[in-house]
Amino acid sequence: MSRRLVEMTSRALGERTSRRGFLRRVAMAGSAVVTAPMAYALRPITAYQAIVLPNDCPPGSHCRSGWTEFCCTTTGTNTCPPGSVVGGWWRAEGSGYCNGNSRYYMDCHTASCGGCGCGASGTCGNECVNCACHCELDRCDLWKTCCTRFRYGQCNQHIECVGPITCRVVTCVPPWEWDSACTTTDARDDSTGPHDSPCLNPPLGPYRARPGVVRSSTWLLRNTLDAGGPNQQFNLGVAGDVPLMADWLGSGVATAAVVRGVRHGTVGRSSLTWHLRQIEGAGQPDLVFDFGQPGDIPVAGDWVGNGVHTVGVVRGNLWQLRTRNAAGPADISFTFGQAGDIPVVGDWNGDGRDGIGVVRGTRWLLRNTATPGPPDHEFDFGTATGRPVVGDWDGNGFDTPGRFENGVWSLTDTLGSDSIDREFTFGTAGDLPVVWRRR
Repeated sequence: MSRRLVEMTSRALGERTSRRGFLRRVAMAGSAVVTAPMAYALRPITAYQAIVLPNDCPPGSHCRSGWTEFCCTTTGTNTCPPGSVVGGWWRAEGSGYCNGNSRYYMDCHTASCGGCGCGASGTCGNECVNCACHCELDRCDLWKTCCTRFRYGQCNQHIECVGPITCRVVTCVPPWEWDSACTTTDARDDSTGPHDSPCLNPPLGPYRARPGVVRSSTWLLRNTLDAGGPNQQFNLGVAGDVPLMADWLGSGVATAAVVRGVRHGTVGRSSLTWHLRQIEGAGQPDLVFDFGQPGDIPVAGDWVGNGVHTVGVVRGNLWQLRTRNAAGPADISFTFGQAGDIPVVGDWNGDGRDGIGVVRGTRWLLRNTATPGPPDHEFDFGTATGRPVVGDWDGNGFDTPGRFENGVWSLTDTLGSDSIDREFTFGTAGDLPVVWRRR
C-alpha cells in the first residue's frame, strides 16, 4: 500500500512541478508515508505534519499538536545539540519576525543510526537511536521530541541515514550560511510562521563577558572573572591558528573559531581560511570559508546590530568587513588607525552594535560605529605590553578594555578610565586570550 501511495503521489506532483521540485516533493511524501501511511493518506495535512502523536496528554495541549520542540527549550541555546545534525529546512514569510524577512526553520536529527538502514525515507526508527517519542521534559505544555521521522533533505546529504527529529532551530540567518552542509534548494510553508517560543526571543543582553585562553590547540574557558580552573576544555585548530570567539548565529552564545594562514609567508596560501564552530564545546568546524589574505589581522563583530557576529580583517589601516559568514568581497570597507596598531572591536556605547578601535602602545582610540572618522573615545589604559582584550566585564551592556599578560587579566569597568577594577590569574605565559559570553 505504501508503494502505491508513493507512485500515485509522484504522478500527481509530476504534472505540475519541475523535475527538481518533483524529486524533493516525492521524497517528502515518501518519508511521510513511511512514518504514518494512514494519516498521510486520509488526512488533509502537509507532509511534515503526518506524524505519530503522544496520546497521554489532554486535547489541545502542545504535545498533542504537530510540532517538535525547539532546541532552545531542550538545551538552552538555539543550536543543534551535540550528536545531532541538520537534516533540512524550510522558510516562512510574513511571520512578523526577522524584521519582515524570511524566517528559517531547521530540523535537528540524531546524527547516526548505528547499524540500521533507512531506505527511501533517509531516516531510521527510534529503536535505532534509543530515543522514544515523548513530550519534551515529560510536560504536556511543551512540544514533542523524537516523534517525527521526516527529512526535507537539503542539509548533510552525505549522511544517508539519520534518526528522528530531536529539536528544531529557528533563525533569521539563511540555513546555507548557518551550516555550510545545507543547500539553497527552497522549501516554504508560511503557515508555520507563528510557531514560536519565548526562548527564541530573549532579551539581547547584556551578558557578562567570560575569560578563556587557547594553548596550542587546547581551549580552556572559565565561567567567572576570577582565578581558578577551566569550566570547559576542548580542542580546535592547530598551533599557529589565530583563535577568536563570537556569536556567529545570534543565539546568545559565543562559540570558538580559528583563522588559518594569518602569518606572512605561509606556504601555499593566498587567503585566510575561517573555521567556525556554531555549537559549544568540542567538534569539527560547522562553517569553513576563505576571507582575507596572509598578514591580515582577523576580527569579528556585530557590524549591523542584528545580534549576529560576522567576520572581518584589518590590513594596515584598512578595515574590510563582511555582513555574512561566507566567502565574498567586503561589504564594508574603510580606513581607521595606522599600520602597526592592534585592532579591537566592542560595543562602546551600549547601542547593540559593535564599533571599532585600535590600541597604540597604551593609547586606545575607539569609534562607536564601524565607519571612518575621528575617534569618539581616546584614552590611556594599562601598559604597552601584553595583549588587549575587550568585554562587558560587569554586564551593564558596555564593552570596556582589559589587558592579558602572562596569565594575568587586568580589567576596567569604565570606558576612559586607567584604573583596574578587577585583576586575576587564568592561564599562563604563552597562552592566547579569548573572550566569550553566554546567556
